Amino acid sequence: MNPPRFRHFLCVGTFLLFLINLSTVAEDTRRLTLEESIEIAKQSNLTVQTAEQSLKVAEAQVRTARAGLLPRITANGNYTYFKDIQKSVIQADGGFGFPMPGGEMDETPPPGTDDEADLIELEFGAHHNVQGTLNLTQPIFAWGRYYYGYQAAKLNYQAVQQDVSAAYNQLRLDVSEAFYGALIAQEFVRVAQQSVTLVEKQLGIAETSLQAGAATDFDVLRAKVQLANAKSQLVRAENAAVTATDAYKTVLNIPLAEDVSVKGTLDIREKQQIWSLDLDTLIEQAFQNRPEVHRTQFSEHAARKQVDVARTRRLPDLGFFTNYQISQNERLTQMNRIWSLGFQINIPIFDGFATGAAVQQSESVLKQVQLGGAQVKTGVEFEIRNAYLSLIGAQTRIEVQREAVAQAQESVRIANLQFENGIITTVALTDTQLALSQAEVNRLQAYHDYIVGLARLEKAIGQTLQ
Repeated sequence: MNPPRFRHFLCVGTFLLFLINLSTVAEDTRRLTLEESIEIAKQSNLTVQTAEQSLKVAEAQVRTARAGLLPRITANGNYTYFKDIQKSVIQADGGFGFPMPGGEMDETPPPGTDDEADLIELEFGAHHNVQGTLNLTQPIFAWGRYYYGYQAAKLNYQAVQQDVSAAYNQLRLDVSEAFYGALIAQEFVRVAQQSVTLVEKQLGIAETSLQAGAATDFDVLRAKVQLANAKSQLVRAENAAVTATDAYKTVLNIPLAEDVSVKGTLDIREKQQIWSLDLDTLIEQAFQNRPEVHRTQFSEHAARKQVDVARTRRLPDLGFFTNYQISQNERLTQMNRIWSLGFQINIPIFDGFATGAAVQQSESVLKQVQLGGAQVKTGVEFEIRNAYLSLIGAQTRIEVQREAVAQAQESVRIANLQFENGIITTVALTDTQLALSQAEVNRLQAYHDYIVGLARLEKAIGQTLQ
């Protein structure tokens, strides 16, 4: 085989293999939008799964409390085998060993040998015994104890539903923050790469000018130092992007080894532009919509019902019962069947002051819930004010930074022309480039803060801003 041709085929094959591997890697990389990220997080986030399991527990508690209002039916049965049966001896004329009427116990002479024919030996019971019982009990009147307990369980279930809603709202905010954190980190990498490109261009101009005698070694040295700094900044930006992406994958509960990136933009869409916001209206909307506020209201109602339950424990209650019993053994010619019913009243007299302690405990729990509700409202109001001020500040900075970036770009263009013509030094050119990079970073940060601030405000008021 011709060696040059072999090397040619080897190079072509290696290049094709590289392209195949590159396309495979590209296909393996998942690029997720914000909404896709939220849907993935809803399915895999551990906090949401925990809240959903708590909801299942509350649902089971409702069914348990409802059972107190319904009849309770129990059935039991047993089989007993007696190897030895109890026996007794009786006198034929005395009847089970008792004296005849008119006689005394001590007057009855002990039986002798001649009287053995008058004794009768009887067996009581049977070897094989089967018995079954069916019982039914039903509370009739207990001063609303069981009903109050059922209502408390239902209110607690509704409170836990609000916990699930709050978990979803918090999850959406966490995903949004992580998503845009990864996105702005990618943008910072892009800005750092642009800075490296500009400085490399500056270094080339400086070296060309040095050869033409229009620049000094200082200009070339300064450009090299600036290039090294720009590359260091690029490395830091790339590391920060990896860290932000890992944080994003952690929120979504995605393995860190999986290759995932975000797909989106920091540009503000028209529907995201909020021009007029009234702080008092936002606070009012939050009190009406926030799941945390509704949760405290349901919890307070449930705590009141528990107080009512505790107070009924010192009052009498009335119940109905009935049972049906059957029994059978080998000596019976017909199965025994016994049916009974009745009413039962329980009157508490003294329980060691347990009822008073239970009432006091329930009232203290109610007070804690009320205090917690006040704290929740205070926290919600603070959250809204903070998010509102952050959003307004970011909106103002966007307008300022948009103009600053345009001015910095024009300054760099003019500075490059001046540097090529030897009008300014590398120091002046470097200053304009640094100003452009800083303006780009500030602009991206302002857009990021606005979008994240909008997500925080929407979470704070419990609804989407229109």
